[in-house]
Amino acid sequence: MKIMKKIFLTLALAILSTVSAFAQLSEGSVSYSMDFETDDPDMEMALAMMAGSELNLYFKDDNTRADVSMGSMMNMVTITNSKTEDFLMLMDISMMGMKYGVKSTLAELEKNNDSEDVKMEVTLGKESKKILGYKCKKAIATDLEGNETIFWYTEEIEVNKRGQSYLNEDVPGFPLEYEIMQGGMKITMVATEFKEKIDKKTAKVLFDKTIPEGYEEKTLEDLMGMGSGM
Repeated sequence: MKIMKKIFLTLALAILSTVSAFAQLSEGSVSYSMDFETDDPDMEMALAMMAGSELNLYFKDDNTRADVSMGSMMNMVTITNSKTEDFLMLMDISMMGMKYGVKSTLAELEKNNDSEDVKMEVTLGKESKKILGYKCKKAIATDLEGNETIFWYTEEIEVNKRGQSYLNEDVPGFPLEYEIMQGGMKITMVATEFKEKIDKKTAKVLFDKTIPEGYEEKTLEDLMGMGSGM
């Protein structure tokens, strides 16, 4: 369970970080393929179960939703509001037969993270490639320990970097592909589809922060406590 806690928190932080970058866009949706790698032998079995994972992001006005399907392991939904910074997290951990709903804030989530924020030095490269028809350039962010985060960003889409843990003011535009090192895992996300509209009826359902029936409501402290006690 301790390994599961590490994976859940890692993904939550990575996804919320990605979600905040969409706040400047008025509405739309982006789909990403997801790939996981680790050198930690204790996590290899769990990551093997994540084959075929994908991330779908929906954004309209101040609301953003991230749906993560992680193979046969679990599904996770995160709904945020860029103004209030509150969020709803739903976890359907099929391999354990558990469903949890957590209402909290981004600040509280970061407080529960085991790692400390570090200053990143950003280098903008000259390499470029196209993703979904957008010209993307490469940027590398390096922390004080030499760990790198690699971005492929497009300047054709404007983004809001407020609350963005993995982006820096020196990284322009919006990332359509990137590699994140977090909690001993490398997470690679590549955009596979971009749609520009979400109708009002669909948006009302997508951004509803009600915990569905069948989900047990937990606090972040509850969730972290479950992992540390096993």
